[in-house]
Amino acid sequence: MEEELCYSTVIFKPFDNEKRQSTVPQFEEPVLYAEVKRKQSNSHTTTETSEKGASTSTSPVYRRAAVFLGLLCLLLLAVLTAVSIFHYIHMSKHNNILAQYNKETAANLQLLADKEVLEQERAWLVTQGQQMNSTLDFILHKSIFSADKYCQSTGNGVRCTSCPQNWIQNGSSCYYFHTGQYWNTWTESQEYCKNYGAQLAIIDSVAEQEFINQHTAFYYDTYHGYWIGLFEKVANTWVWTNGALLEKRFWAQHPYEGYMYCVMSMPSIIPLRSWNSENCRMKNRWICEVEVITWPTFLQAQRNHSDPST
Repeated sequence: MEEELCYSTVIFKPFDNEKRQSTVPQFEEPVLYAEVKRKQSNSHTTTETSEKGASTSTSPVYRRAAVFLGLLCLLLLAVLTAVSIFHYIHMSKHNNILAQYNKETAANLQLLADKEVLEQERAWLVTQGQQMNSTLDFILHKSIFSADKYCQSTGNGVRCTSCPQNWIQNGSSCYYFHTGQYWNTWTESQEYCKNYGAQLAIIDSVAEQEFINQHTAFYYDTYHGYWIGLFEKVANTWVWTNGALLEKRFWAQHPYEGYMYCVMSMPSIIPLRSWNSENCRMKNRWICEVEVITWPTFLQAQRNHSDPST
């Protein structure tokens, strides 16, 4: 809408009462003022009025909103600060607890390792105790026992072997094969074995007979052999030195029958046919047998496999 222009003319005349009364009226030139006024439309005036009113009315709302938002920001900042402090304290406690847990875990693992070592040591001590008891029982059941025949003093302490020196172990027994130049009767041979807590060999299996034959050698003549622990108690009744009756028989020929006959194992190419009976007063080499002795581990030495000698 176009604006309308309004024009008006205003004339101002001077007014002086004194001159009016004393002088003759004179012709005075009037002063003219021209004024141009812009006439605005009602709608524009209404808009400005409404905007001014709206501005005036909404300004306090904005202020209150700004204040509220500012307070809200301060509150949020305070909350964030409190949360950060709480988180820091919580994490510090968590880290301390975690460090303590790791420390306790390491200590627990160390204790478990120490426990395992102690259990192994305990098991070792139990084994040693059992071996000591077994050894003591073995010694107590021997009428004669010479520790120096089993044990020797070394730079590392006392060391003991399962068999006496110069004896050969086979299974659970130790054997002594006499190879010296002097010989004994059957009774003298048995007494020699008793000095070691042993007795003349008792052969009760094929494997043992084969072992015996493997370690006997020919000497002097074909009539001499190695006394074993078998003798004729009564006619045709053969008994071992431990009182057991003969079961396994490895005769080379039919034995002599009669009092005072004892048995020798002869070197033979047929191990299971190598026994001969002879008068017990005949002098021969001999074979002793004693059971293996188990020493505690800390006393055990390397097993002796050397050949027997005097």
